[in-house]
Amino acid sequence: MDAVFQQSAITDKGLTTRDIRMGRVDTLLGAAFCDRRRGGDAAGDGSAVHAPHVGGELRSRRIRPGSAAVCRTLGCGALALGMFEAGMVAAITISTSSAYAFGEVARRPHSLNLPFKQGRSFYLVLLLEAAAAGALVLIPGIPLVYIVLLVNVIAVLAMPPALLFLYMLVNDREIMGELVSPLWANVLALGVVTVLIGAGLLFGVSVIAPNALALVGGR
Repeated sequence: MDAVFQQSAITDKGLTTRDIRMGRVDTLLGAAFCDRRRGGDAAGDGSAVHAPHVGGELRSRRIRPGSAAVCRTLGCGALALGMFEAGMVAAITISTSSAYAFGEVARRPHSLNLPFKQGRSFYLVLLLEAAAAGALVLIPGIPLVYIVLLVNVIAVLAMPPALLFLYMLVNDREIMGELVSPLWANVLALGVVTVLIGAGLLFGVSVIAPNALALVGGR
């Protein structure tokens, strides 16, 4: 979905082949900051979960026991901020990507640069998705964690063909012309695609059959 959003956003912004270099820099910086944010989420999660149970260890390191509460507070705050930011980014990219896709299929105007009257169908899809998501969250007793995991499993199943099609696309000389992917980029991309597919499949297995990996590991 991120790839679909990025492709549509590049077209929406009117970028051309002259902007490829800066686009790569933008992608590299975005990936670096995204990984750093996710690392902060993991650190915050660990502090929020484990801080209450390490009082003895903290005292052995000559840190006041009260620091455990501080770590827990900071960890929870960092985790909450990271989750909010991740949710906002996901809501924007997923809903906008769906609106772009709807416009492509229905052959309707689809751009964030359009006024509402001209891009009415595009903006209505965005609003309907936001309303549906809000209504879903407000349903009493709904298993939100299970829904999030299920959505991620669906994304995992859709990721391999999408990555392979993108890999084939950048190597299609008829489409890409002189901008066809070079050998070093193909090797790097193939390695990244392989790792992502493997990690995604392992995640899907861990959600659908959580005991399967334990059996493979002999535990």
